[in-house]
Amino acid sequence: MRLPAPPEALRVARALMMLSQRAAATRANVTHRYISTAETSESLVSFNLELVDFYVSQGIEFLGAASVGREVSRAGARWLAPISPEEVRGYKRDYHVEEAGISFRAARAMLGHTREQVAEEANLSVAVIRALESGEQWQESTRTLQAYYERKNIEFLGWSDASSKLFYGVGVRWSAERAVEGIER
Repeated sequence: MRLPAPPEALRVARALMMLSQRAAATRANVTHRYISTAETSESLVSFNLELVDFYVSQGIEFLGAASVGREVSRAGARWLAPISPEEVRGYKRDYHVEEAGISFRAARAMLGHTREQVAEEANLSVAVIRALESGEQWQESTRTLQAYYERKNIEFLGWSDASSKLFYGVGVRWSAERAVEGIER
């Protein structure tokens, strides 16, 4: 049996691909309203599974643990990654790589917050949030924003290949603390 992805995981997948809702709708061959509904509601299972299929075909892996009668815990999404650095050597072209090991855009999508909300809560400017989401690396601001998301129980995923200095499996998911606290949706 296939399980639908939680709305926040669909938002993360779209953010990882750096697509607007309209661009995702065009690429997935669905309407903009379809994307908007799937990213905010768990009631439309068939819509959800069509989007899951689209994102998986693009190299996104959905994460989470499911038990019958319970919500999906530790939900999230990331780029599909090789299991080990040895696998990278033989199949580099088969995996998406990132130059930065953290996707702040995906973390914000997980929370469903605007840049303005994150800027206010993290005590950073909207311009800094935008720059960090586009891959800029400012040591102090990066540390501040990462700590903000970690306090919100978001876990950053991914690993780097030392030889290429590129990152594989970049994404986010709810942390184990969120599941333990019982606040997972």
